[in-house]
Amino acid sequence: METLLENIDEQITEPTKDSKLVPATPVIQNNPCEDYICGWGKECVIDKKGEPFCECISKCPLMDDDPLDQVCSNMNQTFSSLCELYRERCLCKHKFKECKNKVNAKVHLEYLGACKKLEPCTDELMVMREMKKRRELHNLEWEELIAEAESDDEKKHVYPVIWKFCDLDIKPHDKHVSHHELIPITAPVIPMESCIKPFLENCDTNNDGNISIKEWGKCLGLKEGEIQERC
Repeated sequence: METLLENIDEQITEPTKDSKLVPATPVIQNNPCEDYICGWGKECVIDKKGEPFCECISKCPLMDDDPLDQVCSNMNQTFSSLCELYRERCLCKHKFKECKNKVNAKVHLEYLGACKKLEPCTDELMVMREMKKRRELHNLEWEELIAEAESDDEKKHVYPVIWKFCDLDIKPHDKHVSHHELIPITAPVIPMESCIKPFLENCDTNNDGNISIKEWGKCLGLKEGEIQERC
């Protein structure tokens, strides 16, 4: 009886002439890397224990030598793609032999496109650009606050400024915008507008490397009572 109970799952029932064989359902194993997110220039790999982790990407996707894929670093180096830039950063940060220049351990994206000689951002130009940037940021597209803004004519210029702050404050979401988090707004326009980066970095009045909502609001022309936390 004990032997029968132990082997009951191993018993094979011979199919009759009228029965049909039902194929076994294959066991689908989830890929540990499927939902594991790695930063730029890195890729997910699985260790011996089957756990996912991030390491420098072994090889970036081949590009078609399209100039639009090129990027310029803060070291004034042109890379063929964003992947190549951050792969180099990763390799140098971890001191791998593939690192081309050890100073690239601190390299990051400056702007899109090949490096070029930019128009100097003089003090006079900075003042002229300041109001221009304020107007442009006031006119950014936004959805979440549009209904509230439309119902309050006096604050139509306030909500886009606050919304853009929340839009940038994502990694980490700590109610501060770091200089790194400014990249999405500065990288596409620096080649045409050399003052955008220093203008926004000057919003960091206490020079702690982060811009608070109060610093952001004052920098973009909001009054004390108009600045409010919304994210």
